[in-house]
Amino acid sequence: MLRNYLKLAIRNLFKNKTFSVINILGLTLGFTCFILLSLFVLDELSFDTFHDDSDEIYRVIQHITESSGDSRNLATIAPLVGTEAESRFPEVTDQTQIISIGRNTVGNEPLERDYETIWIADENFFQFFDFEFIDGDPTTALSQPDNLVITESIALKYFGDIDVVGQSLFTNTYVATIAGVIEDFPANSHLSFELVHAEPTWAREISGWNEFVTTNWTSNSMVTYVKMQSGFDKTAFENKLTNLVTGNYSDDVEYTSSFSLQPLKDIHLYSADIQGGLNANQGSPLYLYMFSIVGVLILIIACFNYMNLSTASASRRTREVGMRKTLGAVKGQLITQYLGESLVIALLSLVLAVTTVELSLPWANELTGKELFLPFNNYLLIIGLLSVALVSGILSSLYPAFFLSKVNPASAFKNEVKIGNTNFSLRKALIITQFAISIGMIATTIIIYQQLNFVKDKELGFNKENRLVIDINSGAFRSQFESIKEEFGKLSEVRSVSASSRVPGEWKVLPVANVDRTDSDISTQMNYVAADGDFLETFEINLLQGRNLRNTIADSNSVLITQTGAKRLGLENPIGQIVHIPSTIWNGDFAEQETPFSPEIVGIVEDFYFESLHQTQKPVMIASYRNPIHNIDYFTLNIVADDWQWTIARLKEISFRFDPENPMEYTFLDNRFDEIYQADQLRGQLFFIFSMVIIFIAAMGLFALASFTIESRVREIGVRKVLGASVQNIIYLVCKDFLSLVIIGFIIATPLAWYVIEQWLTDFAYRISISPLFFILAGVIAIGIALITIGYHAIKSAMLNPVDSLRSE
Repeated sequence: MLRNYLKLAIRNLFKNKTFSVINILGLTLGFTCFILLSLFVLDELSFDTFHDDSDEIYRVIQHITESSGDSRNLATIAPLVGTEAESRFPEVTDQTQIISIGRNTVGNEPLERDYETIWIADENFFQFFDFEFIDGDPTTALSQPDNLVITESIALKYFGDIDVVGQSLFTNTYVATIAGVIEDFPANSHLSFELVHAEPTWAREISGWNEFVTTNWTSNSMVTYVKMQSGFDKTAFENKLTNLVTGNYSDDVEYTSSFSLQPLKDIHLYSADIQGGLNANQGSPLYLYMFSIVGVLILIIACFNYMNLSTASASRRTREVGMRKTLGAVKGQLITQYLGESLVIALLSLVLAVTTVELSLPWANELTGKELFLPFNNYLLIIGLLSVALVSGILSSLYPAFFLSKVNPASAFKNEVKIGNTNFSLRKALIITQFAISIGMIATTIIIYQQLNFVKDKELGFNKENRLVIDINSGAFRSQFESIKEEFGKLSEVRSVSASSRVPGEWKVLPVANVDRTDSDISTQMNYVAADGDFLETFEINLLQGRNLRNTIADSNSVLITQTGAKRLGLENPIGQIVHIPSTIWNGDFAEQETPFSPEIVGIVEDFYFESLHQTQKPVMIASYRNPIHNIDYFTLNIVADDWQWTIARLKEISFRFDPENPMEYTFLDNRFDEIYQADQLRGQLFFIFSMVIIFIAAMGLFALASFTIESRVREIGVRKVLGASVQNIIYLVCKDFLSLVIIGFIIATPLAWYVIEQWLTDFAYRISISPLFFILAGVIAIGIALITIGYHAIKSAMLNPVDSLRSE
């Protein structure tokens, strides 16, 4: 029996080639997108789950509230917090701490050196976490001074081999011994580095390090992880930890703190508001939800599309069903046959979808930067995919299957069977749903691209084009920066050069100064930048009042502030005013000034955006590079060049003359700003791609409904033409019903899409306003797609000879 049903199913596939191709194509697209999005979502949810004890590992988070009311969340905490928690609280079974020392010079040969990210870690780091060692002993790799653990990529980069344990490698200012080589960090790890030094090395290199890590309760510098007993009371422990730490604060601490534990598995997705976490990858729960919904919507639309096509084709099979019933077929056999045909299509579509996914994964991984793959050895995955295909096939074919099983043979032979004769049939409901989803996706895509273009094109208050930023990474560069700057400026392509501690689009720690008025209690926070007198010219920042900084010792106590800074301080006549800077905040860590700094405001500059537009911009203070708080870290060059490679080569020659031990590290400022929004651009591209898939599948659904509608109204159209209806009248007759479906779909989609996109826009401090025009445009596009889709059928029906139409009746 089953074999007979299979033969009939295959025969019907070839008999109705057009509908079969559209059915299979629609389901294949739906399954393909659903699988790809599922792999993406599962990868996001898999971060840090490869560690054996991932359920017991937490990162300690500090929540600080200052006397001003400002608050911040830190992943960096004082060194004593972790060690004392382990020794005092039995719930803590283990703890480990790490600290980043940034990008440093690596390489034995000066001409082959490069900059790599280096960490300092506790001895037990590779026992606490489960990173795979290729060579070396994880229990002793970080136990001795000068020990160094490197990744496989670093070993190949600097030695051309991974068998390098015991060899020496120059890092920063000293030579270390390689004690271990690990596999490159998994792509689904929030931690990622190139090299890690043993903590005893730092104790030897940094004066006072041992005292610092054994006595300090307030210097927030360590990222601390704890391993907890199963079943512990999380809230009670957090309260105990808070009481322990704050009970050891000195009386001069001017902020309050509380502590919480962040599960290891949550770090990737839920750390957007946490500073200093060393997160190699930052996910977004909102995007995760959005892509999950899109994946389900694509699958639903594909199934709705299949249901509509099946219903449309069912009208052509009524005589076949009538004949089978006359020959003795019962209702159950007819339903089984139709469901069997549907399952054949669903399973064939699944096979094609899996093949398409496998072929498209290299492209998807290149686009997303992930390492997605189909684990065919995972039986749960195989069962899940088969279940999706079977459920989709069954649900999509239930309505037409039960409809056909109820066909009366006599009515079938007389061609009196009417499908969907109600005013509001299931098929219309499905089409409205498809319209609603399509309009919502179109509107959402339009608004996403409008916001991304707004961010890209927004006037930032400075010029980022043709600005080359060179890192000052060595003592040799820093001690000779004035001479180096002069040499850079001699190149004809260089219009101006500035030296500063930070640059717009900053990728290092951006210090924040607490600024007080000396004549009142008014205070505010400002991003703090040290710079020379060429900073404004190089970045083309407008000076509104007063004068610029001067490159003289006498100007060491002079500062510029932005318009907003003057307003926050309530200064109507800011020029000549003295302000007081009692403290600064570095990566969330409060640092009181040993020598109070009380500079004079000599100029007001136009507001400019120093950070990502995701964040509310603080006012900016630009101090003389001779200030006591922060030294210079960058050269910025305004370059006009026809041959950039030649210009950069000349700059490298100058750099090598002054510092032959370290390579010149540089970046283009406009590229840096592009990188800030790279994740948003990527997600926008993905959203656009899957939106187009939804629209395409929905268009095929419209094709099905148009075919069904016209097929069921052939006699009516013939009568109207006999009575004098024109071609235009017939086209209008066919199309008007679809316009009502579009309007209903538009009404449903607008509030839902508005809510979703409003949630997405809250991630930006500076954003566009949602205009009704975006949704009207989406509705117009949907109408256009609908009219184009049904136009073929409408014109074809209007051109039919009414004699042929009526003869068939």
